[in-house]
Amino acid sequence: MTTSVAHINLLQRTAPAHSTAWGLAALLVLTVIGMLYYGSQVRSLAQEAMHRRDDVAQRLKQSQARMSAMTGEQARNADALSVQREIDALQPQAQAAQALIDAVGIEAGRTEEFARALAAMTGVNEPGLWLTSLTVGAGGKKLELKGEARSGAVVLRFARRANESLRPLTMHLDSLEMQPAAAASAPGIGAVSFRLY
Repeated sequence: MTTSVAHINLLQRTAPAHSTAWGLAALLVLTVIGMLYYGSQVRSLAQEAMHRRDDVAQRLKQSQARMSAMTGEQARNADALSVQREIDALQPQAQAAQALIDAVGIEAGRTEEFARALAAMTGVNEPGLWLTSLTVGAGGKKLELKGEARSGAVVLRFARRANESLRPLTMHLDSLEMQPAAAASAPGIGAVSFRLY
């Protein structure tokens, strides 16, 4: 009988030398391809980041231009508001001046005639009488006075003195209208309102 013998080979096989070189070359090629792919990805991301940066820089310039325009507009608005406040502050004075002009009845372009008539009337003073309106018309030839007085006698004295004062201006007050005043200052006093023209 024969015994079977098992052979065990303990020696390691050696790979041919050229297969290791091919393996290293393949690894090197794969590494280069991976690096190229990764590099192209990095380059693509870098270009995208540069485009974003340029876009943001452009938007920033536009925003700065808009801000400077708005600042200029705000300055103009502030100037306009300042002028408007000045106008609003002067409005009551203008209204008061217009009310005074309306009260004294100066016709347009007749300030010289009015000034002469007013100068003539300033010398005429009668206690217990006050004027509420002085109007010059007809090219400075007509004068109308309105007012109130304590009594009719005071109005008559005032009319006589006013005519004496107006004589150098060739003006004359020859009509008089009188009526009881609407609101007498005290009961029992015969206050009158009048119109001289």
